[in-house]
Amino acid sequence: MGNFPGRWDTMSGVEDDRATLSSSGFVLIDQGFGTIAEAFELARCVIEGGYCEDGLGPLLIIGDFVLPPAEGPKTRDFQTLHFDFGLPLDPKVDQDVARYTALYVPASAPDVSAITRLVPLGALLQQRTWPVRPELLENLLAYGRTHGAWDDARGYVEGSLARIVEAAAGSQPDLPSVKLDSDFLCGLEFGSLRAEVAFFAHHGLRVEDVAIDVALRPGELLVFDNFALAHGRCGTRAPGELRQRVFGHRGLAPAAQRELRSRILSAFYATPPVESLSSTSMP
Repeated sequence: MGNFPGRWDTMSGVEDDRATLSSSGFVLIDQGFGTIAEAFELARCVIEGGYCEDGLGPLLIIGDFVLPPAEGPKTRDFQTLHFDFGLPLDPKVDQDVARYTALYVPASAPDVSAITRLVPLGALLQQRTWPVRPELLENLLAYGRTHGAWDDARGYVEGSLARIVEAAAGSQPDLPSVKLDSDFLCGLEFGSLRAEVAFFAHHGLRVEDVAIDVALRPGELLVFDNFALAHGRCGTRAPGELRQRVFGHRGLAPAAQRELRSRILSAFYATPPVESLSSTSMP
């Protein structure tokens, strides 16, 4: 994101926001922002002050969106749990990787009723046991080869939490295959919250035990770690209701993506399994 001064760098409370983001993976801020630019400047300041990933370069703005588009229809009343830009599970080419997402509802937005759902990855995945780390990784790679990746030459990046769980479990896939149906739209795996919750329950995961519902109101800013939490939505959003800015690495090399992948895999285990500590052959 670069080192440039902003009015928020010396604002009282920013250090507390940084500490909350670091410890909880998200922070909800209501500062009475005058403009959208002010809200995202504070997001930048909070993220930049607490971020440290040695050797991966600075964070940049890699996405800026109006959701849903101002000239389009309202959203459907449910959005499945996902990760912005996807998580790099089998990286083979340089690509953008999202690390933090900032969501802001302008103060002028009327009749906001949608709920943002946050699910801490570690708290959810550690509800059950998983294959040892080398086997877990192979399950993810195999799922990408047979079920999850559109183009094997570009590797496998997965945005759906449900697909990551299905892949990691190594069971017979129930979700639609993008290999067999190239027109399938990711994010439409489930038609309702009830169906999504039932899917995770089938895999031994109690989403509702760890889910955090955030009623983001006009004038409020939500910032979260895209590697620590999956996010989704209950309720509809009107055209132009939400602003989203994504901070991350642009054109990150596959080797660096694999470093980040190791952090993702660690979320499956409360403590590193003995087998993974002794393994020297993990891809």
